[in-house]
Amino acid sequence: MSKRKQGELEAEILSCLWDRPDGLTSMQILAMVGDENLAITTVLTVLSRLVDKELVQRESLGGRTILFRAAKSREHHTASLLLEALQNTQNPALVFSHFTSGLTAQQIESLKRALNQ
Repeated sequence: MSKRKQGELEAEILSCLWDRPDGLTSMQILAMVGDENLAITTVLTVLSRLVDKELVQRESLGGRTILFRAAKSREHHTASLLLEALQNTQNPALVFSHFTSGLTAQQIESLKRALNQ
């Protein structure tokens, strides 16, 4: 497998956890990622960083078994990223203009419905 970009493994691990909301062990995550060159220690390091960022919760099941769960849903996490990006601009109206220009008609209708709620 080619070298991952920064943050790509974090995203893959979060995706695994979002796909299995009841939680996964690090070995299950390793199997789901499916990269035979990836070490369990790397997965554990990334999970530790995600816990530190409060994106993942960990629960000890006894012994050495730890269950990992996403702290937020995929949608809540994505919304948080959008809000964070908006806080870094001086012109939110222009950001919204550029953002909506990339949306499909169906996505625009979904956005309108959400705004009217």
